[in-house]
Amino acid sequence: MVVYDLICKKNHRFEGWFPSFEGFQEQSAKKLISCPACGTTKVEKMPHACAVLTNRGDKEEKKAPAKAEKAPTISLTEAEAKELLIRASHYVRENFEDVGPRFAEEARAIFHGESEKRSIHGTSTPQEREQLDDEGIPYVILPKPDLDS
Repeated sequence: MVVYDLICKKNHRFEGWFPSFEGFQEQSAKKLISCPACGTTKVEKMPHACAVLTNRGDKEEKKAPAKAEKAPTISLTEAEAKELLIRASHYVRENFEDVGPRFAEEARAIFHGESEKRSIHGTSTPQEREQLDDEGIPYVILPKPDLDS
Protein backbone atom coordinates (compact mmCIF):
# COMPACT_ATOMS: atom_id res chain seq x y z
CA MET A 1 0.00 0.00 0.00
CA VAL A 2 1.30 3.47 -0.92
CA VAL A 3 -0.06 6.83 0.17
CA TYR A 4 0.31 9.86 -2.09
CA ASP A 5 -0.40 13.52 -1.53
CA LEU A 6 -2.48 14.56 -4.53
CA ILE A 7 -3.46 17.92 -6.00
CA CYS A 8 -6.11 18.80 -8.55
CA LYS A 9 -5.96 21.48 -11.25
CA LYS A 10 -7.76 23.86 -8.85
CA ASN A 11 -5.01 23.33 -6.24
CA HIS A 12 -7.13 21.29 -3.82
CA ARG A 13 -4.88 18.91 -1.91
CA PHE A 14 -5.89 15.50 -0.66
CA GLU A 15 -4.48 12.10 0.15
CA GLY A 16 -4.87 8.94 -1.91
CA TRP A 17 -4.17 5.32 -0.95
CA PHE A 18 -3.19 2.88 -3.68
CA PRO A 19 -2.10 -0.76 -3.80
CA SER A 20 1.11 0.24 -5.62
CA PHE A 21 2.69 2.92 -7.81
CA GLU A 22 1.39 1.03 -10.83
CA GLY A 23 -2.09 1.01 -9.25
CA PHE A 24 -1.97 4.79 -8.99
CA GLN A 25 -0.84 5.12 -12.61
CA GLU A 26 -3.57 2.78 -13.84
CA GLN A 27 -6.34 4.57 -11.92
CA SER A 28 -5.01 7.94 -13.00
CA ALA A 29 -4.92 6.94 -16.68
CA LYS A 30 -8.53 5.73 -16.47
CA LYS A 31 -9.56 8.99 -14.71
CA LEU A 32 -10.79 7.04 -11.69
CA ILE A 33 -9.22 9.45 -9.19
CA SER A 34 -11.28 12.56 -8.48
CA CYS A 35 -10.86 15.54 -6.19
CA PRO A 36 -13.18 15.28 -3.16
CA ALA A 37 -13.58 19.07 -3.10
CA CYS A 38 -14.49 19.82 -6.73
CA GLY A 39 -14.82 16.44 -8.45
CA THR A 40 -12.29 17.07 -11.21
CA THR A 41 -10.31 14.11 -12.47
CA LYS A 42 -7.32 16.29 -13.46
CA VAL A 43 -5.31 15.07 -10.49
CA GLU A 44 -1.56 14.78 -10.05
CA LYS A 45 0.68 13.20 -7.50
CA MET A 46 2.48 15.81 -5.38
CA PRO A 47 6.24 15.56 -5.16
CA HIS A 48 7.48 13.86 -2.05
CA ALA A 49 10.57 14.35 0.05
CA CYS A 50 13.54 12.20 -0.77
CA ALA A 51 16.41 10.98 1.34
CA VAL A 52 20.04 11.49 0.51
CA LEU A 53 22.72 9.06 1.68
CA THR A 54 26.26 10.22 2.08
CA ASN A 55 29.43 8.27 2.62
CA ARG A 56 30.72 9.66 5.89
CA GLY A 57 34.17 8.15 5.44
CA ASP A 58 36.63 7.60 8.26
CA LYS A 59 38.19 10.25 10.51
CA GLU A 60 41.35 10.46 8.40
CA GLU A 61 39.32 11.42 5.34
CA LYS A 62 37.52 14.11 7.32
CA LYS A 63 40.84 15.66 8.39
CA ALA A 64 42.17 15.79 4.85
CA PRO A 65 41.35 18.98 2.92
CA ALA A 66 38.35 18.57 0.69
CA LYS A 67 39.16 18.05 -2.96
CA ALA A 68 37.18 19.94 -5.55
CA GLU A 69 35.03 17.17 -6.96
CA LYS A 70 32.50 17.37 -9.69
CA ALA A 71 28.97 17.17 -8.35
CA PRO A 72 27.22 13.91 -9.19
CA THR A 73 24.78 14.07 -12.07
CA ILE A 74 21.18 13.35 -11.21
CA SER A 75 18.98 11.96 -13.94
CA LEU A 76 15.26 12.67 -13.69
CA THR A 77 12.40 11.62 -15.87
CA GLU A 78 10.14 14.36 -17.22
CA ALA A 79 7.46 13.36 -14.69
CA GLU A 80 9.94 13.51 -11.79
CA ALA A 81 11.21 16.92 -12.90
CA LYS A 82 7.64 18.22 -13.14
CA GLU A 83 6.89 16.79 -9.71
CA LEU A 84 9.86 18.62 -8.19
CA LEU A 85 8.84 21.85 -9.89
CA ILE A 86 5.28 21.56 -8.55
CA ARG A 87 6.62 20.90 -5.04
CA ALA A 88 8.92 23.95 -5.22
CA SER A 89 6.11 26.14 -6.52
CA HIS A 90 3.75 25.11 -3.71
CA TYR A 91 6.47 25.59 -1.10
CA VAL A 92 7.20 29.12 -2.32
CA ARG A 93 3.49 30.06 -2.42
CA GLU A 94 2.97 28.78 1.12
CA ASN A 95 6.16 30.09 2.74
CA PHE A 96 7.15 33.28 0.88
CA GLU A 97 5.40 36.65 0.88
CA ASP A 98 3.94 37.53 -2.53
CA VAL A 99 5.07 41.06 -3.39
CA GLY A 100 3.81 40.85 -6.97
CA PRO A 101 5.40 43.24 -9.48
CA ARG A 102 7.30 45.01 -6.67
CA PHE A 103 9.74 42.07 -6.45
CA ALA A 104 12.88 43.93 -7.60
CA GLU A 105 12.12 46.93 -5.37
CA GLU A 106 11.50 44.72 -2.31
CA ALA A 107 14.54 42.49 -2.99
CA ARG A 108 16.73 45.59 -3.23
CA ALA A 109 15.33 47.05 0.04
CA ILE A 110 15.88 43.75 1.88
CA PHE A 111 19.40 43.36 0.48
CA HIS A 112 20.40 46.89 1.55
CA GLY A 113 18.83 46.49 5.03
CA GLU A 114 16.12 49.09 4.33
CA SER A 115 13.35 46.53 4.84
CA GLU A 116 12.95 43.57 7.20
CA LYS A 117 14.66 40.38 6.08
CA ARG A 118 12.05 37.93 4.80
CA SER A 119 11.43 35.45 2.02
CA ILE A 120 9.55 36.96 -0.90
CA HIS A 121 8.34 36.01 -4.36
CA GLY A 122 6.86 37.98 -7.19
CA THR A 123 7.45 39.09 -10.74
CA SER A 124 10.06 41.27 -12.41
CA THR A 125 10.97 42.45 -15.87
CA PRO A 126 14.15 41.39 -17.67
CA GLN A 127 15.49 44.92 -17.12
CA GLU A 128 14.82 44.74 -13.37
CA ARG A 129 16.58 41.36 -13.19
CA GLU A 130 19.57 42.81 -15.04
CA GLN A 131 19.75 45.63 -12.49
CA LEU A 132 19.57 43.14 -9.62
CA ASP A 133 22.40 41.17 -11.27
CA ASP A 134 24.49 44.36 -11.65
CA GLU A 135 24.00 45.15 -7.95
CA GLY A 136 24.87 41.60 -6.86
CA ILE A 137 21.44 40.98 -5.37
CA PRO A 138 20.70 37.23 -5.36
CA TYR A 139 17.42 35.81 -6.66
CA VAL A 140 16.18 32.65 -8.34
CA ILE A 141 13.83 32.31 -11.29
CA LEU A 142 11.44 29.39 -10.94
CA PRO A 143 9.30 28.43 -13.92
CA LYS A 144 5.60 28.01 -13.18
CA PRO A 145 4.45 24.40 -13.50
CA ASP A 146 1.55 23.71 -15.85
CA LEU A 147 -1.07 21.89 -13.77
CA ASP A 148 -3.51 21.53 -16.68
CA SER A 149 -1.51 19.01 -18.71
